[in-house]
Amino acid sequence: MTLAGISLTCLYLAIGVYYLSLFFFLLKRQDLTEVLFIAAFFSQTISQISRGWFIGIFTPNALFEGVFFLPWCLAFLTLGLRLFRQDRGLVYTTLIPICFFSLIALLYPKGVFPPSPYVQTVFSPLFFLFEVMAHACFILGAWFSLWYLFGREKAGIFHSFVIWGFILYSVAQVVGAIWCYLGWANLFNWSERHLQSATIWCYYAAYLHLRFLPAWDIKKKALFSLAGFSLVLIFTFLGHISEMNMLRLGG
Repeated sequence: MTLAGISLTCLYLAIGVYYLSLFFFLLKRQDLTEVLFIAAFFSQTISQISRGWFIGIFTPNALFEGVFFLPWCLAFLTLGLRLFRQDRGLVYTTLIPICFFSLIALLYPKGVFPPSPYVQTVFSPLFFLFEVMAHACFILGAWFSLWYLFGREKAGIFHSFVIWGFILYSVAQVVGAIWCYLGWANLFNWSERHLQSATIWCYYAAYLHLRFLPAWDIKKKALFSLAGFSLVLIFTFLGHISEMNMLRLGG
């Protein structure tokens, strides 16, 4: 089997097992949920790594393409949270957004973009690595904000996800500016993509600064974090939709 075949097989297997894990989670079979979740994560990790050689030569950007990398990031953060939280009934609720974004990956074109002179720098894959991981933090921040507002989660862990998301997103903007300079001789372009990134950054920067208002309590933080999900979702997936008809290699 080729590496492309391994990548696709492991992706399909991972998505199927994520859904199976969610099924047993709904049945409150927590031990089986956890075992299946780890197996799905392992399978998707193999898929992501082999995706780098999808077209026979190593293309690092293929490892971090948002549609496929985002479910992996969500699962990775879930496993990290599991190390610090014993409440598996709360932690593995993240299977719901993981399965949602995995379904999008299942329906999305599987090929990779052809290598180009603009991506022949380490700053290109690093940008997508930090950006997509930040998106995952923002999504889980919104997800646990919802549980906080429903009274299921008391500690306000959504705030930590938002903070780490902002840090990673800020790093992505710096790395992206360097990549932009190397590829297009500018640090910033007044393009739709760059303006969307700036909007997301400003939104979460506002989240950090609003805490200085006397009436800004944790409930309002949760609402603000939850609203940020729509911003990330719209801007991110508008870009992915526009890329669906672009030239790809391997399918």
